[in-house]
Amino acid sequence: MNNMRVMSNIQIDDQPAGLEARAELEEDYVDFDPADYVDNPVALARMKAQVKQIDLARYMKVTPSYVSKLEHADQVSDEAWQKVKAALQELRKR
Repeated sequence: MNNMRVMSNIQIDDQPAGLEARAELEEDYVDFDPADYVDNPVALARMKAQVKQIDLARYMKVTPSYVSKLEHADQVSDEAWQKVKAALQELRKR
């Protein structure tokens, strides 16, 4: 069934563009799990907590570039990891 009307030679669609295509895409939707793509525990924990690097840095009392460095490191020290976890716990309380 066509949901179109014609008014004064102007065709108007009763449904917003893309709704049908979106419904078809949603059938094929797969949940995104950052753990499938992110190996670094600091980056993964921050993403799962939905926290920006700058906010994590503020709570860790470090610079955002230090957080970035931690997130790109092959290994994270226990001391740094504990500091990250403590900051994320504080941020969750907000």
